[in-house]
Amino acid sequence: MTHRSARASASRARRFTSPLAAGAAVAATTGLLAMGMTAPAFGAVDKTVDDAVFSWSVNDESTGGAYFGGCNFLVAGDAGDTGMARIWTANDAGSVYQVDDDKNFAVGNTTVKKSSGKLSNFDDRCKTGDGTLVNNKTNAEAENNHTGDHVEIANGTGTIDADSDNASIQWEGSWSFAYYGGMTYWTISDPKLEVKDGKGTITGTYSGYGTDMDDLSKWNKLDPVDGEIVQIQQGSVDVTDEGFEFTPDFLGVETDTAGRNPQAPKTDENQSWWGAMPQDWIDFNVATGQDSYWYTTAGASTSIQPRKKANPVTVGYTAQAPEPNVSTTHSVKSASAEDGLTVNVTGDGYNNLPNSSLGSPAAGAYAAIVDSDLESKDVTAGNAAAAQYVKTADIQDGKLNVDVNAKTADLAEDKEYDVLTWVAHGFATGDAELYRESIELTDEQKEALFPSDEDEAEAEAEADGAADAAEGEADDKGAADAAEGEADGAEADETGAADASEGEADNKGATDAAEGEADDKGAADAAEADDKGAADAAEGEADDKGAADAAEADDKGAADGGESDSEGAADGDDPDGSSDGDEERPAAPEVADQTVGADRLVKGKATPNSEVNLAWTPVVENETDENAGTQLSTFAASAEADDSVPAEDNVTVTADDEGNFSTKAPSAKGTYAYSAIATVEGVPSDPAEFTVTVNEDEAADDDANGSSDGAEGGSDSAGATDGSEDGAEADASGSDNGAEADASGSDNGAGSGAEASSSSGSGGSSSGGSGGGNLPRTGTDLITLPIAAGLILLGAASVMFARMRKR
Repeated sequence: MTHRSARASASRARRFTSPLAAGAAVAATTGLLAMGMTAPAFGAVDKTVDDAVFSWSVNDESTGGAYFGGCNFLVAGDAGDTGMARIWTANDAGSVYQVDDDKNFAVGNTTVKKSSGKLSNFDDRCKTGDGTLVNNKTNAEAENNHTGDHVEIANGTGTIDADSDNASIQWEGSWSFAYYGGMTYWTISDPKLEVKDGKGTITGTYSGYGTDMDDLSKWNKLDPVDGEIVQIQQGSVDVTDEGFEFTPDFLGVETDTAGRNPQAPKTDENQSWWGAMPQDWIDFNVATGQDSYWYTTAGASTSIQPRKKANPVTVGYTAQAPEPNVSTTHSVKSASAEDGLTVNVTGDGYNNLPNSSLGSPAAGAYAAIVDSDLESKDVTAGNAAAAQYVKTADIQDGKLNVDVNAKTADLAEDKEYDVLTWVAHGFATGDAELYRESIELTDEQKEALFPSDEDEAEAEAEADGAADAAEGEADDKGAADAAEGEADGAEADETGAADASEGEADNKGATDAAEGEADDKGAADAAEADDKGAADAAEGEADDKGAADAAEADDKGAADGGESDSEGAADGDDPDGSSDGDEERPAAPEVADQTVGADRLVKGKATPNSEVNLAWTPVVENETDENAGTQLSTFAASAEADDSVPAEDNVTVTADDEGNFSTKAPSAKGTYAYSAIATVEGVPSDPAEFTVTVNEDEAADDDANGSSDGAEGGSDSAGATDGSEDGAEADASGSDNGAEADASGSDNGAGSGAEASSSSGSGGSSSGGSGGGNLPRTGTDLITLPIAAGLILLGAASVMFARMRKR
C-alpha cells in the first residue's frame, strides 16, 4: 500500500469524523459562553492621546480684585522683563505679555479664556464673563469679586489607562501670573501630569522676576526651577477615555516656609479654606515676593483668604488604542511518525491585538498548522491539521510562546503546510489574521515523519488487495482465510449439503443469526459462530436447494471475506474502529442508561469541576430503549440533510470536586436519547451516549422490560435451536455431506453471515471516536444566544451521527 492510499483511507475517516466532532467542540464551548461563562479578556493596554487640553483657573485670588493695580490676572506665555516693579499697560503687548493678531492673550498652544468661553485680552482682563469689573474688590464674599478667567494649554500628548486610573500627559506651553496689575509676576511652563492608581502630581518649570513688597527697588531675573506644581494625594483621579477633573491638594496642607507672613493657625472659622499650595511653589515665590498669597494667612471670611484655595483642574482628550504591532516567527521543534509534527510559534505584541473578525475585543489568539491550499478565512477546527487556543493568561507582556502538534495521520506527505495565527474568538480574516508563513521541512524531517519502510509494507498490502484480518494472508482472489482453512463450497454434496457458510439452515435461521449480532463487535461476533451453530451444521441442515446453496455460499464467502478484510484494513489498529483522539482531551463522562423517578434526576460522573453539556432528543413512540441509538441516528441523518437541529433541548452543569453531576430530565414521560460532553479549560471530551426513561408510575415495569430486552439480546442461542430443528427436517441423505461441508467451510460461512447481519441489522451502538481539533471557536459576541444554543445541540447530534457513519 502506498502513502497515497493510506492517506486516502485516513482522509475518508477524517471526513466523516473531524468536522462533526469539531462542531461539537465549538458548539459546547460557544454554549458555555452564551450562558455567561466568558473567556477572560486581555489586560488593559495604554491608549494614546495627542489632543489633551489642560484647563485651570488656579484659584480665585489669581483673577480677583487687588489692593493696588486694579486686579490680578493671567496671561498666555512667558512674561518679558519690565525692568522694575510697575503696572502693565496696553503698550506692553508683544514685549511684556504675548498676544495674537487680535490682541488676545494667546501664544502657541496656550490661551486665556473668560468664563463665557471668549478669549481674554488686556482691555477686559479685570472683567467677568458678562463684563462686570472686579477692580479693587478684595472681599471674598462680595459679588463679582473675581473674573474666573482660566488658562488652557492644548495638544497635550501621552497615554492613559482608564481601567487602572493611570495617566501620563505632557503639555508644551506657558502662562504667567500678574499680581497688583503686573507689579509682581512669574511664569509656569510645560506642565506634565503623572497619575498612577488615581494619585499623582503635575510638575513644571518656574521662572520670573523677583522683587520685595516692602522694597520695590529690588528687581532681578530668577533662574528657572523645576518643581511640583500640583499634588494629587488627598483626592483621587478617575481617569476615563474622555478625560477627568480633580481638585489639587490645598485644604489641610501645612507649609513650613518663613515668608513675609506666617501661615495662620487652623481654626473652626478658617478650616474650610485653610491650607497651602505645594512646597516647591511656595519656596519659589519667596523670591518673587508673592509667597504669602499661596497659603492661608491671618484674615476673616470677608478678606482675600478664602480666594487662595485651589480650584479644580480639568483635562480633556480623545483616547485612542495604539496601532497593533504584532510580530511572529515559527520553527520546527520535532518531526516523527510516532509523535507527528510539532512547530513552536513565538511572537511579540500579542497583548495589543485588533478586534476579532466578529468585532469583539481580542480574547487571546489561535495558532494552527493548516494546508497551504486552504484559504485563511476558511480555516476551522475541522479542517486544520492542528490548532491551539492561547488564553489571555498565557500571554505575558505581550509574548506568545506555544507548541502546535499535528499527528502524522492528519498530515499528507505530498502536501505543503503553513503556520497561521489569528485573533480569538473569530475567523482568520482581515485584520484578525496576524501571521501566515510556510513550514519548511528538511529531508531528514520528512523521512522521519513519513518513513520509507512503511511505504513498502503498505504498497505490498495494497497490491495484494487486502490485509490479513486474522492470521492468514490475502490471496490473489481477495478471499481471506478468516480462521485457519479455506472454504470450499464445491465439497458440498450435490444431493443436499448444509448452508454452512452462512451458519443457517433456512430463512428462519438467517433471521436468528441477524438478531444474534446486535452487540458492538459487529461482524466479529458473527464470524465467531457459536458452538451450537456449528453443531447444527454438523447434524445436517441441508434443505431442498442442496448443492446450489453450497455453491452460492462459496461465492458469497469469498466476496464477504474480501469485503471484511477491506473493512478491517480501513478500521485501523482499534478493533472497534474508534479514533484514539487527542491525549490531552478530558475523559468522556460516565453515564449509564437510567430510569428516573419522581425527582427526574439524571446522574453521572465526569472530570472533577468540568463543565458538562447534556443534549437530548425524545425517542418517537413505538420505539423501545434499545432502539434509542437508531432513533438518534435517524435524527442525525435528518440534521445533516436539512440543517435542522435534532435535539429537543440541552443544559450545561458543573461537576463537583469528585466529578459527580446531575440535572433534571424532561417532565414529559417517555424515552430520551442523551449525549454528554465534558469540557475542561476549553477542551471538550468525546461524547458519552445513553438513554433516560421518564416513567414515574411504572419504574418496576422498566426493570422488567430491561430483563426482557436482555432475553431478546440473547436470541442467537435461540437461532441455534431453530437451526437444529430445521436441520432435523433436512433430507437424511444429505446429513453426512452437510457435516462435511461444515467441517471444511463453517468459518467462512460464518463470515458471510456476519456481513449479512451487518448490512441488515438496525439495533446496537458503535464506539467510533470523534477525532477533530481542540480549537475552541468561541467569543462572547461569537453569535447570539439562540444560535449558540443551537450549535451545542447540532454538535452533540453530529458526533453521534459521525459514530453511526463510522459503524
